[in-house]
Amino acid sequence: MNAAVNYNIQDANALDETIGRNEAALTEKGFPAENRTELKNRIIILTEKENTLNGKAKKLEDLTAGQNVIITESQGLASKVRNAASSAYVGNARVLKQFNVGINKRIPRAINSLRAECEYLIPLVTEKKADLLKGGLQEADVTALGEAPAKLITSDKQQEDAKKERNQATVEREEADKELKRIKTKIRKFVQTAFAGNKAMLVQFEPIPKGRGGGKDDASGTTPPPAPPVQ
Repeated sequence: MNAAVNYNIQDANALDETIGRNEAALTEKGFPAENRTELKNRIIILTEKENTLNGKAKKLEDLTAGQNVIITESQGLASKVRNAASSAYVGNARVLKQFNVGINKRIPRAINSLRAECEYLIPLVTEKKADLLKGGLQEADVTALGEAPAKLITSDKQQEDAKKERNQATVEREEADKELKRIKTKIRKFVQTAFAGNKAMLVQFEPIPKGRGGGKDDASGTTPPPAPPVQ
Protein backbone atom coordinates (compact mmCIF):
# COMPACT_ATOMS: atom_id res chain seq x y z
CA MET A 1 0.00 0.00 0.00
CA ASN A 2 1.17 3.53 -0.75
CA ALA A 3 2.80 4.96 2.39
CA ALA A 4 0.87 8.25 2.35
CA VAL A 5 -2.44 6.50 1.75
CA ASN A 6 -1.66 3.97 4.46
CA TYR A 7 -0.99 6.81 6.90
CA ASN A 8 -4.22 8.54 5.93
CA ILE A 9 -6.21 5.37 6.61
CA GLN A 10 -4.44 4.61 9.90
CA ASP A 11 -4.96 8.17 11.07
CA ALA A 12 -8.63 7.99 10.10
CA ASN A 13 -9.08 4.74 12.03
CA ALA A 14 -7.41 6.32 15.06
CA LEU A 15 -9.74 9.30 14.74
CA ASP A 16 -12.77 7.02 14.59
CA GLU A 17 -11.63 5.25 17.74
CA THR A 18 -11.17 8.58 19.48
CA ILE A 19 -14.68 9.64 18.51
CA GLY A 20 -15.99 6.41 19.98
CA ARG A 21 -14.18 6.97 23.29
CA ASN A 22 -15.59 10.48 23.57
CA GLU A 23 -19.01 9.93 22.04
CA ALA A 24 -20.98 11.27 25.00
CA ALA A 25 -18.98 14.51 25.24
CA LEU A 26 -19.18 15.04 21.48
CA THR A 27 -22.92 14.43 21.40
CA GLU A 28 -23.40 16.95 24.19
CA LYS A 29 -21.64 19.54 22.04
CA GLY A 30 -23.85 18.77 19.05
CA PHE A 31 -21.40 16.66 17.04
CA PRO A 32 -23.21 15.46 13.87
CA ALA A 33 -23.44 11.67 13.93
CA GLU A 34 -23.31 11.63 10.13
CA ASN A 35 -19.73 12.91 10.29
CA ARG A 36 -18.57 9.69 11.90
CA THR A 37 -20.62 7.65 9.44
CA GLU A 38 -18.99 9.45 6.54
CA LEU A 39 -15.56 8.94 8.10
CA LYS A 40 -16.13 5.19 8.27
CA ASN A 41 -17.44 5.09 4.71
CA ARG A 42 -14.51 7.12 3.39
CA ILE A 43 -12.06 4.72 5.03
CA ILE A 44 -13.76 1.80 3.26
CA ILE A 45 -13.85 3.61 -0.09
CA LEU A 46 -10.18 4.62 0.03
CA THR A 47 -9.12 1.13 1.02
CA GLU A 48 -11.07 -0.32 -1.90
CA LYS A 49 -9.68 2.23 -4.35
CA GLU A 50 -6.12 1.56 -3.18
CA ASN A 51 -6.61 -2.19 -3.58
CA THR A 52 -8.07 -1.66 -7.05
CA LEU A 53 -5.11 0.51 -8.04
CA ASN A 54 -2.66 -2.10 -6.78
CA GLY A 55 -4.44 -4.72 -8.86
CA LYS A 56 -4.32 -2.56 -11.99
CA ALA A 57 -0.64 -1.81 -11.42
CA LYS A 58 0.11 -5.53 -11.07
CA LYS A 59 -1.82 -6.25 -14.28
CA LEU A 60 0.22 -3.63 -16.14
CA GLU A 61 3.42 -5.05 -14.72
CA ASP A 62 2.51 -8.55 -15.90
CA LEU A 63 1.51 -7.34 -19.37
CA THR A 64 4.74 -5.35 -19.68
CA ALA A 65 6.75 -8.44 -18.78
CA GLY A 66 4.79 -10.45 -21.36
CA GLN A 67 5.33 -7.78 -23.99
CA ASN A 68 9.06 -7.79 -23.33
CA VAL A 69 9.10 -11.54 -23.97
CA ILE A 70 7.28 -11.08 -27.28
CA ILE A 71 9.66 -8.29 -28.29
CA THR A 72 12.70 -10.41 -27.47
CA GLU A 73 11.26 -13.38 -29.34
CA SER A 74 10.47 -11.22 -32.39
CA GLN A 75 13.96 -9.74 -32.39
CA GLY A 76 15.33 -13.25 -32.16
CA LEU A 77 13.33 -14.33 -35.22
CA ALA A 78 14.60 -11.37 -37.25
CA SER A 79 18.13 -12.23 -36.16
CA LYS A 80 17.66 -15.88 -37.20
CA VAL A 81 16.50 -14.77 -40.63
CA ARG A 82 19.57 -12.61 -41.07
CA ASN A 83 21.88 -15.37 -39.91
CA ALA A 84 20.22 -17.88 -42.23
CA ALA A 85 20.56 -15.44 -45.12
CA SER A 86 24.22 -14.92 -44.24
CA SER A 87 24.72 -18.67 -44.52
CA ALA A 88 22.61 -19.19 -47.65
CA TYR A 89 23.88 -16.21 -49.64
CA VAL A 90 27.56 -15.96 -48.80
CA GLY A 91 29.17 -13.47 -51.19
CA ASN A 92 25.83 -12.34 -52.69
CA ALA A 93 25.84 -8.74 -51.53
CA ARG A 94 22.67 -7.85 -53.44
CA VAL A 95 20.50 -10.46 -51.71
CA LEU A 96 22.19 -9.96 -48.33
CA LYS A 97 21.32 -6.28 -48.54
CA GLN A 98 17.65 -7.24 -48.93
CA PHE A 99 17.90 -8.97 -45.55
CA ASN A 100 19.66 -5.94 -44.04
CA VAL A 101 22.84 -7.98 -43.69
CA GLY A 102 26.17 -6.17 -43.92
CA ILE A 103 24.70 -2.67 -43.77
CA ASN A 104 25.03 -2.26 -40.00
CA LYS A 105 21.27 -1.94 -39.46
CA ARG A 106 20.24 -2.90 -35.94
CA ILE A 107 17.11 -4.90 -35.29
CA PRO A 108 14.71 -2.43 -33.64
CA ARG A 109 13.14 -2.95 -30.22
CA ALA A 110 10.41 -0.31 -30.40
CA ILE A 111 7.08 -2.03 -31.02
CA ASN A 112 6.09 -0.21 -34.22
CA SER A 113 9.56 -0.41 -35.78
CA LEU A 114 9.95 -4.08 -34.87
CA ARG A 115 6.49 -4.88 -36.25
CA ALA A 116 7.42 -3.12 -39.51
CA GLU A 117 10.69 -5.09 -39.66
CA CYS A 118 8.84 -8.39 -39.27
CA GLU A 119 6.22 -7.40 -41.83
CA TYR A 120 9.01 -6.53 -44.26
CA LEU A 121 10.73 -9.87 -43.74
CA ILE A 122 7.64 -12.11 -44.04
CA PRO A 123 7.20 -11.96 -47.85
CA LEU A 124 10.96 -12.04 -48.35
CA VAL A 125 11.27 -15.18 -46.23
CA THR A 126 8.33 -16.77 -48.04
CA GLU A 127 9.96 -16.07 -51.41
CA LYS A 128 13.37 -17.44 -50.41
CA LYS A 129 12.30 -20.02 -47.86
CA ALA A 130 13.98 -22.97 -49.56
CA ASP A 131 17.37 -21.27 -49.45
CA LEU A 132 16.87 -19.99 -45.90
CA LEU A 133 15.96 -23.47 -44.64
CA LYS A 134 19.28 -24.65 -46.05
CA GLY A 135 20.88 -21.82 -44.10
CA GLY A 136 19.53 -23.11 -40.79
CA LEU A 137 16.12 -21.46 -40.53
CA GLN A 138 13.38 -23.80 -39.29
CA GLU A 139 9.78 -24.16 -40.45
CA ALA A 140 8.71 -23.22 -36.94
CA ASP A 141 10.69 -19.97 -37.29
CA VAL A 142 8.88 -19.13 -40.51
CA THR A 143 5.52 -19.75 -38.85
CA ALA A 144 6.47 -17.72 -35.77
CA LEU A 145 7.67 -14.83 -37.94
CA GLY A 146 4.31 -14.76 -39.68
CA GLU A 147 2.57 -14.51 -36.30
CA ALA A 148 4.93 -11.93 -34.80
CA PRO A 149 3.29 -8.70 -36.10
CA ALA A 150 -0.13 -9.65 -34.70
CA LYS A 151 1.40 -10.62 -31.37
CA LEU A 152 3.26 -7.31 -31.16
CA ILE A 153 0.12 -5.33 -32.00
CA THR A 154 -2.00 -7.25 -29.48
CA SER A 155 0.55 -6.95 -26.68
CA ASP A 156 0.94 -3.22 -27.31
CA LYS A 157 -2.82 -2.62 -27.23
CA GLN A 158 -3.24 -4.68 -24.06
CA GLN A 159 -0.47 -2.77 -22.35
CA GLU A 160 -1.81 0.63 -23.43
CA ASP A 161 -5.31 -0.32 -22.23
CA ALA A 162 -3.82 -1.46 -18.92
CA LYS A 163 -2.01 1.88 -18.58
CA LYS A 164 -5.30 3.72 -19.04
CA GLU A 165 -6.96 1.51 -16.43
CA ARG A 166 -4.09 2.12 -14.02
CA ASN A 167 -4.22 5.86 -14.62
CA GLN A 168 -7.98 5.96 -14.06
CA ALA A 169 -7.61 3.95 -10.87
CA THR A 170 -4.93 6.39 -9.73
CA VAL A 171 -7.25 9.36 -10.25
CA GLU A 172 -10.04 7.62 -8.32
CA ARG A 173 -7.67 6.67 -5.50
CA GLU A 174 -6.39 10.24 -5.22
CA GLU A 175 -9.94 11.59 -5.10
CA ALA A 176 -10.86 9.12 -2.34
CA ASP A 177 -7.70 10.09 -0.48
CA LYS A 178 -8.68 13.77 -0.62
CA GLU A 179 -12.23 13.05 0.52
CA LEU A 180 -11.01 11.14 3.57
CA LYS A 181 -8.68 14.01 4.47
CA ARG A 182 -11.57 16.44 4.04
CA ILE A 183 -13.88 14.67 6.50
CA LYS A 184 -11.02 14.27 8.99
CA THR A 185 -10.36 18.00 8.83
CA LYS A 186 -14.07 18.74 9.24
CA ILE A 187 -14.25 16.59 12.39
CA ARG A 188 -11.09 18.00 13.93
CA LYS A 189 -12.17 21.58 13.27
CA PHE A 190 -15.44 20.84 15.08
CA VAL A 191 -13.49 19.54 18.07
CA GLN A 192 -11.16 22.54 18.06
CA THR A 193 -14.14 24.86 18.08
CA ALA A 194 -16.38 23.00 20.52
CA PHE A 195 -13.60 22.17 22.99
CA ALA A 196 -11.43 25.26 22.67
CA GLY A 197 -9.20 25.48 25.74
CA ASN A 198 -9.82 21.86 26.73
CA LYS A 199 -6.30 20.54 26.16
CA ALA A 200 -7.14 17.07 27.50
CA MET A 201 -9.73 16.69 24.76
CA LEU A 202 -7.84 18.41 21.97
CA VAL A 203 -4.71 16.29 22.35
CA GLN A 204 -6.73 13.12 21.76
CA PHE A 205 -7.80 14.33 18.32
CA GLU A 206 -4.33 15.20 17.09
CA PRO A 207 -3.16 13.25 14.03
CA ILE A 208 -1.07 10.16 14.75
CA PRO A 209 2.72 10.60 14.29
CA LYS A 210 3.81 9.97 10.72
CA GLY A 211 6.11 7.03 10.18
CA ARG A 212 4.94 5.09 13.21
CA GLY A 213 1.46 4.01 12.29
CA GLY A 214 0.22 4.45 15.82
CA GLY A 215 0.53 6.41 19.04
CA LYS A 216 3.63 8.00 20.50
CA ASP A 217 6.13 5.79 22.30
CA ASP A 218 7.32 6.66 25.78
CA ALA A 219 10.91 6.37 27.01
CA SER A 220 10.55 2.63 27.64
CA GLY A 221 9.60 2.02 24.01
CA THR A 222 6.01 1.00 24.74
CA THR A 223 2.90 2.74 23.53
CA PRO A 224 0.96 4.44 26.34
CA PRO A 225 -2.75 3.70 26.66
CA PRO A 226 -5.19 6.19 25.15
CA ALA A 227 -6.31 9.12 27.24
CA PRO A 228 -9.58 8.54 29.08
CA PRO A 229 -12.77 10.10 27.72
CA VAL A 230 -13.43 13.66 28.75
CA GLN A 231 -16.97 14.24 29.96
